[in-house]
Amino acid sequence: MKINLYYDAENICHLTVMGEIESLCEEKYFLELIEEVKSKILHITFLDASILGNRIIESLYQLQQKDSLKLFILKAYLFSYLYSLGIQSKFITSKSLIENNTEKPYNTEKEDVKQFLEDIKERYGYDYTLYQIESIIRRIQACMLKENVKSFGQFRRAILQNEQLFEQLFLHFSVNTTEFFRNPEVFYEIRSKIVPYLSTYPHIKIWCAGCSTGQEPYSLAILLNETGLLKKTQIYATDINPYVIEEAKNGLYPLKSLEKNIKNYRQSGANGSFMDSFTVKGEYMEINDNLKEKILFFQHSLGGNGILNEFQLIMCRNVLIYFTPLLQRIVLKNFANSLDCNGFLVLGKSEGILQNNGHEFFNDFNKSYKLYKKIEK
Repeated sequence: MKINLYYDAENICHLTVMGEIESLCEEKYFLELIEEVKSKILHITFLDASILGNRIIESLYQLQQKDSLKLFILKAYLFSYLYSLGIQSKFITSKSLIENNTEKPYNTEKEDVKQFLEDIKERYGYDYTLYQIESIIRRIQACMLKENVKSFGQFRRAILQNEQLFEQLFLHFSVNTTEFFRNPEVFYEIRSKIVPYLSTYPHIKIWCAGCSTGQEPYSLAILLNETGLLKKTQIYATDINPYVIEEAKNGLYPLKSLEKNIKNYRQSGANGSFMDSFTVKGEYMEINDNLKEKILFFQHSLGGNGILNEFQLIMCRNVLIYFTPLLQRIVLKNFANSLDCNGFLVLGKSEGILQNNGHEFFNDFNKSYKLYKKIEK
């Protein structure tokens, strides 16, 4: 991290942050710096940061409530994240990195895209070669449209030469739609049918694969806390996207979704108060520490990082639909190898184990809600 600071003729302090704020020492330095600012108005520009820690977010929110802060953000992800928490900023853009040419607009042939994915794998280490090609093409076209680029050839070259542009494509590849107690009927089944099984274990291990911004593992933690099992539980939450992992660690969520969250919570069979698990801070809420400390968040690729073990429950919802049947089978086999001999798997409502030979590894437990049990061998 590098910070430039100067005061203009109107005594406005301009602070430009370059690089990510990665360590606690850097975070402490940044917070001390903005506390020492003598002017009444502070302009902060984040050029490279894609995520910010809780303490920084709280400080920025408090400054905005006093009308003493203006924020300028270069990274689209950070801009969207702060906006969701009620923190206003101006999204700034640099000059386009790519010159358009006269090639056919948004032309993305399958074979060219497949080779492009191989190049991405070699250049950046992310393997999308077994993802559904139609889904990948749609996301590439969305990124090209956003960057105002019509030539796939030049777009491809720019992605492979410019890591910043690849990050934008990466965000288009990573699907992050989620909410607390999403599909509450599934959580009702977990509460009524799987929790009694989990209660028989002296120690419980759960894996939330493709956890996105954390609502699903936190929902599980809330459920287990209410059923008295959280103290003996460790939840592992993974996602291929490092940005959403950092967001999930923060555990901050906008209050504007509260009504939907409470409705889901009640329909999941809960009898308590949803907000007992949160602390309200301005226009957002923060998950309580006793829930945070039971979840380990880390980056993990289902397509390339092998197995984790041994779990009594694995949840992986609305991820397999973006994989080819071959990759789905590989992932299901890894899940089976990562489960206890009587472990459970929960998939998304549009997923299953018919088209990918998943019945080699799992039996139906509740087909309607996509609950499966590992086959004993």
